[in-house]
Amino acid sequence: MMSDFLKKAINFGFGALLITKENVEEIIDDLVKKGEIKADEAKAQVKELFNKVLSSKKEIESRIEEIVEKALHKLDIPTRRELQEMQKKLDEIIKRMESREE
Repeated sequence: MMSDFLKKAINFGFGALLITKENVEEIIDDLVKKGEIKADEAKAQVKELFNKVLSSKKEIESRIEEIVEKALHKLDIPTRRELQEMQKKLDEIIKRMESREE
């Protein structure tokens, strides 16, 4: 019995990035006050809604990471992971060169 607006916001996904547990609790409290849901259902609704929000948020964050990584590759810009790998290889080369000099 969630409001249509809230369902649309969560389904849209971007709303999930902005919604916190406190926001969810406020919305559920308002629905209880308006008589749209019963008080005993409120706690379960908060938990269910917040779980949906967390799930959506994780999916969106993962998708954004993929998009950014693809954009970096198209622009021929190395990712942090690639830079770390290059640094590790460079450190190994420097160590080998230093050991030869000794």
